[in-house]
Amino acid sequence: MDCKSVMAPIKISLYADEPAGAMIDFMVEKHMGLVPVVERDGTFAGLVSGDGLMTHLLPKALTALGRMVFHGGGFRKASFLHESAEDMNVRLEALRVRPIRDMLDRDVKVAHPETPLIDALMMIKSKQYVVPVVDHDRKLVGAISFFSVLYGLREEYNRETVDQLREDERKRRAEAKMEERRETERREGERRHARYDGEPHDERRHGERRDGERRGDGSDGKG
Repeated sequence: MDCKSVMAPIKISLYADEPAGAMIDFMVEKHMGLVPVVERDGTFAGLVSGDGLMTHLLPKALTALGRMVFHGGGFRKASFLHESAEDMNVRLEALRVRPIRDMLDRDVKVAHPETPLIDALMMIKSKQYVVPVVDHDRKLVGAISFFSVLYGLREEYNRETVDQLREDERKRRAEAKMEERRETERREGERRHARYDGEPHDERRHGERRDGERRGDGSDGKG
């Protein structure tokens, strides 16, 4: 199987120069934690992840600490900051007006429609949970995730099953038609034989004589 057999088509495009609010609303509505983004010409720009967005929602005090917080150099919890919903909403609203390109991860592996599916599965296994599928002009044509793989496999199995059932039905109808033809020929033969057996002996000989005259052999049907 190749990637085009299981990839999900891109029905709604998110553009790198759009405000991030459109992307955030899309991710919430579709329950997606990782979405592909394109440039205005349709070329793939990068991925935006939910955990990447969370980084932008953290307080400046934490982002300033940087490596110590996020790489285990010091403490692992930040409950001492006592964040309120209002504090987080202020940062969220500020994030919504920034362009999506500010949050893009551009270091992303891509696949092509004809790429073997196993290669995309290996990308997912390596924790890139969405694999963008691009054409040879790098235009985004679809995406593959764990869910699209399972859905695609189920649909492919269903298609194969339906095709097999249709082929079996076609053969059954062809065999039934052939059997019907044989039965019709058998009954017609029986009717002809019954008519022949039911004719009076003289009429039968007369018919045989006529048949012989038509053949031009002068036979009178006696042998």
